[in-house]
Amino acid sequence: MKLPISEQSDLYPSLQPESEKTPSDFWKAVRTNLKLQHQTPPIKPVPRSRNLPLSFDQERLWFLDQLQPGSSIHNMRAAFRLKGSLNVAVLEKSLKEIVLRHEILRTTFPSVDGQLVQSISPEIDLKLPVVDLRKLPETEREVEAQRLAIEEAEQPFDLTQGPLMRVKLLRLAEEEYWLLRTVHHIVFDGWSYMIFMRELAILYEAFSTGNPSPLSELPIQYADFAQSQRQSLQGEVLKSNLDYWQQQLSNNIPALELPIDRPRPTVPTYQGTSQSLVLSEHLTEALKALSHQEGVSLFVTLLVAFKTLLYRYTGQEDILICSPVAGRHRVETKRLIGYFNNIVALRSDLSGNPNFRELLRRVSQTTLGAFEHQDLPFQKLAEFPNLARIPLNRAMFALQNTPSQPLELAGIPMIRLDLNWETPNFDLSLSMYEKEKQLAGLLQYKTDLFDTTTITQMLEHFQSLLDSLVTNPDQRLSDLPSFIKIESSQLFDKIVESTFVAPQKKMERIIAEVWQEVLQLEKVSIHCNFFDLGGSSLTAIRLYCKLKELFDSSFSIVDLFKHPTVSGIARYLSQESSKEQSTFEHIYDSAKRQKEGIRRQQQLLKLRRRANG
Repeated sequence: MKLPISEQSDLYPSLQPESEKTPSDFWKAVRTNLKLQHQTPPIKPVPRSRNLPLSFDQERLWFLDQLQPGSSIHNMRAAFRLKGSLNVAVLEKSLKEIVLRHEILRTTFPSVDGQLVQSISPEIDLKLPVVDLRKLPETEREVEAQRLAIEEAEQPFDLTQGPLMRVKLLRLAEEEYWLLRTVHHIVFDGWSYMIFMRELAILYEAFSTGNPSPLSELPIQYADFAQSQRQSLQGEVLKSNLDYWQQQLSNNIPALELPIDRPRPTVPTYQGTSQSLVLSEHLTEALKALSHQEGVSLFVTLLVAFKTLLYRYTGQEDILICSPVAGRHRVETKRLIGYFNNIVALRSDLSGNPNFRELLRRVSQTTLGAFEHQDLPFQKLAEFPNLARIPLNRAMFALQNTPSQPLELAGIPMIRLDLNWETPNFDLSLSMYEKEKQLAGLLQYKTDLFDTTTITQMLEHFQSLLDSLVTNPDQRLSDLPSFIKIESSQLFDKIVESTFVAPQKKMERIIAEVWQEVLQLEKVSIHCNFFDLGGSSLTAIRLYCKLKELFDSSFSIVDLFKHPTVSGIARYLSQESSKEQSTFEHIYDSAKRQKEGIRRQQQLLKLRRRANG
C-alpha cells in the first residue's frame, strides 16, 4: 500500500531486518521501543465531563494553522478510483461507522476561557454526496473529476466548527467512481490512513452481507492519549528528554544552505511537487547487504547517503535534518485514528574527512539516541535559545517500511490516484520505500525555491552517490564524486546589512525587547524583517504569544506576516485604537510602578530586620 509523501512521513523509520542476519540496530530499536513503553504509564479512559486538553503535537499544529487562516496546507488528501458494482448506501454506512467508532473524527478545537480544548460531539451526521458526471461527454469526465477533486482538497477547515473530515463520491460511469477523502492533519496521520482503509474494507464487507460490525470496541480514545501524554511528560521524564536534546543541539548550529534557485519569499506559499527515483534490484540488495555487514539499519544507511549528498552540495560538516516518528509505542494507540506523529532532529558531524563506514557508526549512534528521546514535542526544540533563529524545516528524510497490500471493497479494487497536490512544509523532503524488491523514493520540494532541473540533477547525483558508496564504503568524503555547489542560496539568505535604527517610542522599545528575547539578539533595528532575522513559523508562535500577553487588542498571528517589522507592528497597533494604546501604556507603567514598589518594600524589610538584629 503506497502512501503519498505527506502520509508516509508519519511512519516509523525502517529498523526491521531484511535477511536472516539481523543488524544490531534492530535489537537496539526493539529495546528502545520497550523502554519508551515502560517510561509512560498505561493509558486509561478519562472522564468526558471536564475540559480535555490537546496533545502537544495538536497544539503545535493548531498554532501553525493560525499562521495562515483559511489555508489548506494541513489538509490530508486522498482520491481512489473504484471500478465495480458499488453499493453507495453501504459505503456511506461504513464511513459513518468509522466516525462513530473514533471520537477524534467527531472532535473540534474551540477555546474555552482562553484555553484550547477538545470538544467531542456525540454524533456527526456524515453525508456522502454523490456528483454524477455521466451527463458530460466521456472525454470530459475525468478532467472535470480532477478539477472537483482538487477543489475539494483545497477547501479549508474551521478547527472550531468541524467536521474535520469530508468525503465525496464522483460517478464517472455506470460502474466507475472516484472516492474523495479530505481530513485535517490535527485529527489524522499516516498510521491513521492505514487504520481507516482497513476498517473501511472490513465494514463494507460486513454491511454488504447484512452483518453487524465485526470490529471490537476500542478501550481508549485519542483524548485519553492526549491527557496521558500531558501527565507523563513532566518531572524526571521531561528533564531527561530536555537534557538529552540540549546536549545534542548545543553550541552553534548552522542553517542548512540548500542549493535553492530563487530567494525565499517572505510569506511561505507551500506550493510544491515531487520527482521520483527507482533504484535497481542490484543496488537495492547491495544497500541492504552493506547495512547488515555494518550492523546498522537500512534507514541509517540511506540517511547517511542523503546527508552526504547535502554535504557535497553545501560543503557543511554540521548538518541537521528532521525525521518523523509514529509516536505509537503504547499498544493501546496502534488501533486509534488520530495525530500521534512527532518529528526528531538528527544532527550529524561530518568533519575530519571520514569514510562511509565511520559515518554509518556515527549516525547510527546519534539516531538511536534521538529515537530513544523522541517524546519531546518538536516545538520544545524550537524554544532552545541557540535554535531561535535556525530554520528547522529545510530538509526531512523518511523511510516507509509498511508492506504493500492491495486495497479493495468486497472485491472492488481501490486504486490510489496521484493528482500532484503536495503542500510541502519542508524545503526538501526525501521519502524512500520498497516496491517490488526495489527501493524507490519521492523527493518533494517547494516550487518557489527550486527549479525542476535542479531536483532532477539532485536525484541523479543521489543515485550516483549510492552506487559509489556500496562499491567502496572505505572511500572518504573527499574521494566522492564532486557535484557542482550552488552558492547562490547563501547570497539569497544573507541578510542585507542596513543602518541600525533604534526604537524611539515606548511601544517600539517594548516590541523590540520581545524580538530580542525570542530571536536571541542583542539589538533589533525597527525596520528589519522578522523572518530575515531568522524568524520561523515556530518562533513566530512564541513571539505572538508574548505580544498577546502584553497587548490587549485584536492583534493576530497573521499580522506578523502583514507587518513583519517592529515599526510595522507598532504602527498597526497604534492605528488600531489610540484608546488601546493609552490603556496599554497605563497598564505597562502601572506594572512597572507596582514592581518597583514591591522591590522597595523588600529592601525596607531587609533594613528593618538588620536593625532589629
